[in-house]
Amino acid sequence: MSKKYEKCIVANPKIIDEFQAHVPGKYQIMMDSELVPGSDFFIAAGIHHKIYQAEPISYKHYHDQSEAYLYISKKGDAEIEVELEDETYRLTTPCAVYVPKGVKHTYRYIRIDGPLTVVAIVQHGEYIAKK
Repeated sequence: MSKKYEKCIVANPKIIDEFQAHVPGKYQIMMDSELVPGSDFFIAAGIHHKIYQAEPISYKHYHDQSEAYLYISKKGDAEIEVELEDETYRLTTPCAVYVPKGVKHTYRYIRIDGPLTVVAIVQHGEYIAKK
């Protein structure tokens, strides 16, 4: 017998090799309108270890919806450079970034010394990036 809210549970996230506006790599999609029909959230997440990134992970882009990034690690274990329009911020974990709809953004990892969990949440059931 099926339960009323069973469709709200994601037991098998999608792993994709291409992610619009991002460099090639493995991306874990935790939620979108395909995994949860009717969902108005797109959530991607991953854990990174010991990395330095010379170039941003994505080209500068924007969304028609707000987005939030959560960078979770032990205090000081990672530094991230975030660009919002023409402003650059250097952040140390743990930290979070709110990206208002329409604001062009990108980021790169300056340093990761221990496990870093990154969660990106777009307030829409699909990931749609615009240049």
